[in-house]
Amino acid sequence: CEVATRLVENEELAQFLRGRGHQSGHVCNIPDIQWKDIPVANALLDSSHYMNPETLGYTIGDVPLDLEQIATAKSKTKEQVALELGSLWWRADQFYQRAVEGVRLAKGAEFPDKNHLKDIAHPYNQGIFEFIVNVSLLGHYVGDASMPYHNTIDYDGWEKGRGGIHAYYESFSVEAMGLDLENLIYEQSIVLKKKSGSLKVNLNQTVLEKLKELSIKAVEEKIKVEELDPLLTASDKVSKTYAKRLPPEKGAELFKDLILGQMARSSFALSVL
Repeated sequence: CEVATRLVENEELAQFLRGRGHQSGHVCNIPDIQWKDIPVANALLDSSHYMNPETLGYTIGDVPLDLEQIATAKSKTKEQVALELGSLWWRADQFYQRAVEGVRLAKGAEFPDKNHLKDIAHPYNQGIFEFIVNVSLLGHYVGDASMPYHNTIDYDGWEKGRGGIHAYYESFSVEAMGLDLENLIYEQSIVLKKKSGSLKVNLNQTVLEKLKELSIKAVEEKIKVEELDPLLTASDKVSKTYAKRLPPEKGAELFKDLILGQMARSSFALSVL
């Protein structure tokens, strides 16, 4: 999220976001921190972080973008589909639509006078708040889509003797990287931006199309993660014994290019959205 604030091309929006990168980065993390602790957290909320196409007989590339279509084809309710398949793409679209509504509210309101600049009830301020919060929450799910193990039912590697790979890849290896991580992601994002050519092509994609594209690419890279996994001892699914691996510092070294590429892909996609 923080990197994406530095990639936005619209000058007015870029200026608005320039001092809000850290704020956006914090809000981006909220679904994995505050929301995990609230009493209403449940399976339906958890399912918004992933896609498990295999549960309904799909490959990630075959999953329709219309939730209603899936429900009808599989004779299920939309809630059942969300619980079994996952609802990552549609959750992202939801936050995008909420961000857009915030912009509409602000655009339709008078700019606050000097007595209402910090009035949170003022329609303009409400709209701006809804925009920055929801576009940052959107970033969380755009990031999830680029993580290989958020796009498969074998989300923690147990089927292949790699139990524990999810946290090792997504958290421990990333935490073992240096403080220059954000700058490295930024540099990779600039490369992607140049390669993409016309931004018009990217802008014409819907949120759902863009999320699906990220998920497909992530699944393609899953085999590379497994090839690089510094496994010492395989996991045992029956006894729930986790796999043993070399320390995360080694994971950070081996996975660096993949992780940077995936994060850069999401950063650029978020900046376009």
